[in-house]
Amino acid sequence: MTDTIMKILLYTQYFPPETNAPANRWGYFASYLTQKGYEVNVLTSFPNHPLGKIFDGYQNKWCFQEEKEEIKIIRSWTYISSSWKFFPRFLNYLSFMFSSFFNSRLIGKVDLIIASSPPLSVGIVGAFIAKKRNIPLILDLRDIWPEAAESAGYLKKNWLYRFFERWEKRIYNQALIILVNSESILKDLLCFKAVPRIKLFHLPNGADMDFFQNGIDCRFIEERYNLNNKFVVLYTGLLGFAQSPEIIAETADLLKDKNDIVFLVAGEGFLKKNLERKIKEYNLNNVILTGQRPRKEMPAFVKRADVCLVLYKNSSAFMKNVPSKIFDYMAAAKPMIINLDGEAGEIIRKSQSGLIVVPEDPAALSEGILKFYNDRFLREKAGRFAQTYAANHYNKRDIAKKLEKILKNVATKCI
Repeated sequence: MTDTIMKILLYTQYFPPETNAPANRWGYFASYLTQKGYEVNVLTSFPNHPLGKIFDGYQNKWCFQEEKEEIKIIRSWTYISSSWKFFPRFLNYLSFMFSSFFNSRLIGKVDLIIASSPPLSVGIVGAFIAKKRNIPLILDLRDIWPEAAESAGYLKKNWLYRFFERWEKRIYNQALIILVNSESILKDLLCFKAVPRIKLFHLPNGADMDFFQNGIDCRFIEERYNLNNKFVVLYTGLLGFAQSPEIIAETADLLKDKNDIVFLVAGEGFLKKNLERKIKEYNLNNVILTGQRPRKEMPAFVKRADVCLVLYKNSSAFMKNVPSKIFDYMAAAKPMIINLDGEAGEIIRKSQSGLIVVPEDPAALSEGILKFYNDRFLREKAGRFAQTYAANHYNKRDIAKKLEKILKNVATKCI
């Protein structure tokens, strides 16, 4: 490898201006590495998540090259659909696999490739590119496929499942390093996938302490959504199968006699219509749906909140997940309520930053909200503990430094 500038190919289907967890994760890390003098080339799709619509300013071409903050980005044609059914999603992954593989030829010599999965298709093509170029493969594993896809109902245990299982094993064997964003995934790889411990590194999403700094002006949020003198219960992010967002309306219905409690929902997803239907059914005026908002507005949304929600469907499949939203809430010193006791719940328990309630139970969720509603001291204490814990254990800058150290070790081994 070069003695001066390390050249990295980051291969991910999601990247800013998208605002989902993988885009936020690698948008930050890519920016950090570029600032540190690394050359980062990104091979990605056109921004369309979560609505399945191309963002303004982009067209779904075979290939489009751009440069932002010195990050070189190649966007590759992808079949895009707003449907979350299996076949459109499969075409989405398959089309990106093929177009990105061919467009990878436009990227010059690089020293290593980081492939961020899921979808596992990115890992498959990443392994192909690494083998063809004879460079190290670093696998960034945010969820274990195909198990996670089957648990979420996207994939059945058929020939395609077995195909992905075979490729999963091959990718784990080929990868020099495997980065995981939760301890639970690391343990599963060790215990059930027989991945050597020396390959595995825990690299959580982390809290961007600078982004959620003090002094953020949230008055425009108050004015836009008429939140003056309101107790704001905030949910941000995806409204999908894993989150079972209908519980927001069911909980809001139980609390509608509290005229100053408002549920603010900043997100999109294929189950948003279910939530809208519930809101109409219960004739609620205490739930505000903002739609997907730009990442730059999140500090103002979170600052205005009094308590923040982390929601999941009652399934053991999601107990390994650590959603990136909890780190946003912690960085902004906000108390949280989570309705699934898994690894994310353990972080909240250790940090004393919120409450863990029974899954898919509106009564339990409303009771948790009322605890914070009736006790300002409890809210402030949980928020302070959250921010302190995030700064000490999950500061994103420290995590990026850990990533940089891993990359340097890879370079040393491969010289």
